Amino acid sequence: MVIKTILLAILPALLISAQAAVNDTEQFTDKTDVHYSGKYCNACHEKTPKEGGDNFLKYGGDYTELCKCHGYTPGTYIHPVDIIPSAEKKDNIPSDFPLQDGKVTCATCHDMYLQCQKNPRYKAINLRFLRGAPYVSRTTLCFRCHDEKKYTMLDPHNQITEAGAIIVDKCLYCHIEKPDEKHATFKEVKLIGNLEVLCFRCHYKQSQFHPINANHLVTPNSTIIGNMKETEKKFGIILPLNYEGKITCPTCHNPHERGVIPRDRASSKGASEKYRLRLSGVNLQICVACHKDKF
Repeated sequence: MVIKTILLAILPALLISAQAAVNDTEQFTDKTDVHYSGKYCNACHEKTPKEGGDNFLKYGGDYTELCKCHGYTPGTYIHPVDIIPSAEKKDNIPSDFPLQDGKVTCATCHDMYLQCQKNPRYKAINLRFLRGAPYVSRTTLCFRCHDEKKYTMLDPHNQITEAGAIIVDKCLYCHIEKPDEKHATFKEVKLIGNLEVLCFRCHYKQSQFHPINANHLVTPNSTIIGNMKETEKKFGIILPLNYEGKITCPTCHNPHERGVIPRDRASSKGASEKYRLRLSGVNLQICVACHKDKF
């Protein structure tokens, strides 16, 4: 009876102590950077885990929930998760890249425990807590599982065979269907998506650090449009705007290889030229095409 009385007396204190052990971390929001802090354990754990024991992960260890601060959707992550790799790829996965129930998860490539610790040095050299890092480049990590030979970059601008035939598959890199190169106008061709995005797939660096050092993806004013029409007529070229009437990458650059579009067509000018400019880059002609008042 005495023991029972003592237990009843100290039970609330024990419960409070246990709860404190679980929640002995600072509070956080979805804006808090919990990585490499050595705290915020309760962001992912129901209880403080112990080495060699249960991790007590929330959501049953579902990393799509645990890592949801990163905006997880199947289309936003650099690599799909919750998938079973093929037998071929599974044979290439290093032993220190763990699968969960045979599936790829965030923890396959990311060493979660590494970022649980407060370690400024690791944070500096391995911000994303990637397994085996640091790497010379991000793709070095990719090729630890994937066959590099199978991921050679395609150059969609090489569009003609040695015999002079158009490679239709290259057309479909941007077009829904191969356009009629002899008659179709810019407004008639059907593209698979937004013009700028099509270019940024390969030329993202140029989209952020364009040599002209100005944002040209805007709607031109009436003066600029007048200058463009005058230039088109004078030099026999086209300076097409996108479907919204804005300047776009192909306004100045011709993405086609010389010979795809017949040479007598205005839309052929600039094909295979340096930087694919529709007007020669000499003396900033492409700039003067629109900005006559600045030169």
